Amino acid sequence: MPVDKRYLVYLASNSQGLDLERYEVQRQLARHGMVNVGFACREDAGPYDWNLVRSQIESADLFILLLGDDYGPMAPTGISYLHREFVHAKSLNKPTLAFIKNTLPEKNLTEDQRRLAGFHRIVAQQSPYKLWHLREELMSHVRASLSSSMLVLGPGWVPAGAGKVAEMPIAAEPAKETAEPLSARQRLARSRQVVNLQIAAKVYQGGNLSQEEVLLPVRLDQLLQGVMPLLKSGASEDRLRAQLEGVVAGTVKAQLLKRNTQAHAVDDIRISRGQFQQILRQWQSLGFVTVSGEGVRALWKALADVAKA
Repeated sequence: MPVDKRYLVYLASNSQGLDLERYEVQRQLARHGMVNVGFACREDAGPYDWNLVRSQIESADLFILLLGDDYGPMAPTGISYLHREFVHAKSLNKPTLAFIKNTLPEKNLTEDQRRLAGFHRIVAQQSPYKLWHLREELMSHVRASLSSSMLVLGPGWVPAGAGKVAEMPIAAEPAKETAEPLSARQRLARSRQVVNLQIAAKVYQGGNLSQEEVLLPVRLDQLLQGVMPLLKSGASEDRLRAQLEGVVAGTVKAQLLKRNTQAHAVDDIRISRGQFQQILRQWQSLGFVTVSGEGVRALWKALADVAKA
């Protein structure tokens, strides 16, 4: 592992009964140049923030699952929040390590223990894992796994000032052709063009979870109206995309539940980031929105005459 790099790790676990174990695992992560960006769900705290959890998992270079004695707080979909985090990490093909506490009885299991046993089987099928019973055994597994030459990680990041980047000569930009401004009729026609939104969602059916895709035809101007409340004051790309996902959620759920007659829930509805960026650029080319700033600080805002319409 390069000494000048740092890696983000999402440490997923329940909070009950694992405080010391989480502390020890986080200390080992720090020794290996890794930073934990995960947090344990607590039933005695505020509401579970899935959008925040999802973004943390997506930014992580490694996902570590720490399983203890209980299945954990349940989501409305019928699986625990911890189970949901694991499924999301696997759907992104995140490098994953799992440490499973081996304390379940062989018979007379409670309902929570049956759910936990089922989760054990799913994890064992989909991820490298180690069984542990005592804390010392867990830490031995963690140290060995983090030091292993077989450990696969994401790209990581380099702290500011860790090294000098060679300056690249700036090439002269080719002359751009000046496009003729669109007439009012052309703008109207283009704003009414239909785009097929590429939407992915998770479908829960018969104890199983699958990811499915839907193509939803929507007019460009209708999409704009869906996010206009945020555009009037300005918003980031992520906030705008989340708003639009909320607008189409009802339609997508209805379609997927109709397609999967045995399904009992649909969630985690996502619009393709690449396609949403194309939509933003189309709005911009039509003179509907403007952007200030760059990267994660970019702020999109409706132009004054559009916002008043």
